[in-house]
Amino acid sequence: MPVVTVRASSKQGPAQLDTLVRKVTQKTSGLLEENDRVLVVYSEGRANLYYEGAPRPRAVPRPD
Repeated sequence: MPVVTVRASSKQGPAQLDTLVRKVTQKTSGLLEENDRVLVVYSEGRANLYYEGAPRPRAVPRPD
């Protein structure tokens, strides 16, 4: 199962949680456009988003 990790900012306290939730919401919305289910597992200062389907290809820079 592919996974995407989202990390909070270096802020502390409630601001860190707000930032993490905002980032997870944005990333989850994008994943739900292409997948039926997304599982979000929160941990200390980060969250892992597990989803069904093929992993997204990473952009590979082209040589000049």
